[in-house]
Amino acid sequence: MKIRTSDLPGIGKRYSFKTAEEETLVVILHQSGQRELYYFAGSDEDEPDFTLRLSDEEARQLGTLLLGVDYQPVADDRVELFLKKIRIEWLQVDEGSQLAHKKIIDSRIRSKTGATIIGIQRDDDFIGSPDVDEVILPGDILMIIGNREQTKSVDSLCHSCSLEQ
Repeated sequence: MKIRTSDLPGIGKRYSFKTAEEETLVVILHQSGQRELYYFAGSDEDEPDFTLRLSDEEARQLGTLLLGVDYQPVADDRVELFLKKIRIEWLQVDEGSQLAHKKIIDSRIRSKTGATIIGIQRDDDFIGSPDVDEVILPGDILMIIGNREQTKSVDSLCHSCSLEQ
C-alpha cells in the first residue's frame, strides 16, 4: 500500500491511500491535532461518500484500536492449536487454602505448578496482571493460565492445605 502525503500550508498535512478494493481514504491532520477523514467509494469521485471529524484524543484512541492494542485477531488454526494446549481457569481461593493471606511471590504458584495468575477478581474489583506483592485473600477468584495439569494443580492449592509447600 502506498501512502501519498502532501503539506497543506497553514492547515497541516494530507495523507491518502487506496484500499485493496480501490476505495480511497484521505486523512487531513490539522496543526491543532484535529483529524478529518474522507472516504471515496470510487477512485474517480470528487465528493466523499462520508466525512468524519475527530479530536486529537479521539483519533489517538481510534489509532490504538486499529493497531490492535486491545485485541489482536489470530488466525483460526492458531487459535484452535492454542486452545488445545492452553487453558484459562477462574479458581476461587478457600479460607483454608495454603494460598490464602500470602503474597503471589511467596505462594510460588508459578514454580510449583507452571501456571500463572493473570488476574484477580476481588468482590467488585478486578486486578489485571497483578503485582507479585499482591496478597491473595480468601474468596478471591484467581484467573489462571496454563495447561490442563498446571491449572488442576492450582485448583488443588486453592482448596487444601495438605500439599507440600
